[in-house]
Amino acid sequence: MTLRFVAARPNFSSMRNKLLGVLFCMHGVFAWAQDSTFSTTVGMAVLCLDDVEPGFFYNYMSNIKRAYKREQGAYWFKTPGQLFGAPVTEVFVSDGSSPYLFVGIVSSLPPVELAAAVAASAPAGGSFKSVNPADKFASFISPAGSEIVYQGKNGKMFCRRDRIRPPD
Repeated sequence: MTLRFVAARPNFSSMRNKLLGVLFCMHGVFAWAQDSTFSTTVGMAVLCLDDVEPGFFYNYMSNIKRAYKREQGAYWFKTPGQLFGAPVTEVFVSDGSSPYLFVGIVSSLPPVELAAAVAASAPAGGSFKSVNPADKFASFISPAGSEIVYQGKNGKMFCRRDRIRPPD
C-alpha cells in the first residue's frame, strides 16, 4: 500500500496575472513620463546646453524604443515626436567608435525651417545663425555649438564634443 499526500496547489496563474498587470501599468507610467520630458532631456543636449553623455542617452532612448540600426558611429532610434515644436523622425547617439561624443535628431523639416522652429520654441541659447548665408545648402550653428545640417532634404541637428578635452 502506497500513501500519497495530495495538497492543494496554489493558484499561481491568478498571482501571475496580477503581477503582470502591475508591471504593465508601471511601464506605461514610465514611458509616459519619458515622452513628456523628451524635449527637455534630449533637446537640451542637442542644443549643447547640457552634458552630452552617450551612455545616458542610449539608455534613455532604449527605454522608449530599441535602436533599429548602428551605423556611422551611432545608434539610431526611430522616434516620432516633437522637439521644441519641430517634428522628429530619428534620434542618434554616438556608439563610442568616434573621437567625438554626440547626440542628435533628424527632422522632416529642412534645416532653414528646423532652425526657425527651434529658435521660436527653445529656451535661451536655441537661436541659430547661418554659417554662409549665400549658400543655398548652408549649415546653421547656435552660440552654444549646436549644428543643423542637411541630411538629404531633411534637417539634422546635433551637439558634438571632443572625446578627450584638454584640461582647462
